[in-house]
Amino acid sequence: MALIAQPFRHPDSGIYYLRRRVPDDIRPVIGRTEIRRSLNTRNHHEAKAAFALAYAESERFFHQVRNDNSVPVGTPLFNAFSMTNCAHTKPEYETASSTKPNAIRLSETFLRYTESIGLASKPAHVIRRHTVDYKRAVDRFIALVADHNIAEIGPKHIQDFAEKLTKSFVKHSNTPLATSSIRLIIARLSSVFSYAVDTGLMAHNPVSTSRINKRLGSSKPKRMLDDDKGYEWNELIKIFSQPEFKALRHTTGRPGNALFWLPIIAAYTGARREEISQLYVCDLRQDTKGQWFMRIDDDKPDKSVKTEGSRRDIPLHDDLLTLGILELVAGKDRESRLFPQLVKVSDGFAGIVSKAWRPMVIRWGVYRKGRHPLHGFRHTFKTLAREYGIAKELSDWITGHASGHIGDSYGINPLSRMSEEIRKLPSIAKAAGLLPTAEEITSEKGNSDQFRLTKDVPTNHIE
Repeated sequence: MALIAQPFRHPDSGIYYLRRRVPDDIRPVIGRTEIRRSLNTRNHHEAKAAFALAYAESERFFHQVRNDNSVPVGTPLFNAFSMTNCAHTKPEYETASSTKPNAIRLSETFLRYTESIGLASKPAHVIRRHTVDYKRAVDRFIALVADHNIAEIGPKHIQDFAEKLTKSFVKHSNTPLATSSIRLIIARLSSVFSYAVDTGLMAHNPVSTSRINKRLGSSKPKRMLDDDKGYEWNELIKIFSQPEFKALRHTTGRPGNALFWLPIIAAYTGARREEISQLYVCDLRQDTKGQWFMRIDDDKPDKSVKTEGSRRDIPLHDDLLTLGILELVAGKDRESRLFPQLVKVSDGFAGIVSKAWRPMVIRWGVYRKGRHPLHGFRHTFKTLAREYGIAKELSDWITGHASGHIGDSYGINPLSRMSEEIRKLPSIAKAAGLLPTAEEITSEKGNSDQFRLTKDVPTNHIE
């Protein structure tokens, strides 16, 4: 889809310009690849009006060049616009190559880039996290290649950078960087170069012209039909029926009861480990119809989401309520974290849970090489959703998988509809013997404190 032409704002002067690429067939005549014309204003609304006139004149200019096979001299096209509110005027067309580009380095370009993203209407902590992530990519390029002048960076530098990344290792590890990680680093670097192109600091994005992504190949290995990254049903039951697992519910310290709740919540929701471990008490909520749900969002500085589509509400399965998930929020400050014992380090809040969980599944005989012990529950949820007839659209809503259809960005995802679908899942907890027996349920009904559990949850959790 073609982009609508827009005025270009100079990053230093703030003056708006018309910038147009010279058509290939008349480049030899004009001798330029791009033309520019000052719109003589810093006001965006005035610039849009002036831009329309200048664009029409540039069309006439190109047409005349084609007819005459020469550049017209002294035509009205080169007259300046009469904008009185701006002293800066450049009445004639100028080319990108007619002035020497500013000799600024990549590091300085990145500083300008960070200032530009500050204009976005996003929370400060989201912009701060974005800046940190992209700075790592820029710093890697500077460390492995050099802090070149931005206008001098070309495809050769990108090829060199990619080659050195393939020989790099994960920090504090002997594990080589995965292709997906290399592609992410280069994609972030490309965003900085795109900014440089938009602001006239360089002519082309060297990442795009290098075609490096094609040379790197697919970021994911080919999927084999027997390569199941999730758990089979009997493996799920074997995990959750372990006496060692059941005892985790009441453990303290680090990771404490998070080692019980993260796997079971992941199995019933398909949520990512970090999405669960970073939850706050206020993220377990109840709608006006009484449906309990879990909110995944990046509304706090220590929370993040993988993609834009990852922000979502997930209905809580009845089994999770019966297991006592609301005990995690009862009587607690809504602004406290659901698992306060988890500390965020380089591998996130859930890192310590992963380290403790892996040896346990090995002991229980359900470890499989190539299957991530915690992420496997996300794969399992998708498999069960397909098996028990949960529509793909609803399954994607629940797990936060983007479909790529523009229509999905309209409207909301009805919680009641997702709740109906999630009840189609078989009761993992019942099959594993985690749910209380009929005698225990009768006994609990006689206990007024237990019976008032949901009433003890602060009312500010209810939306």
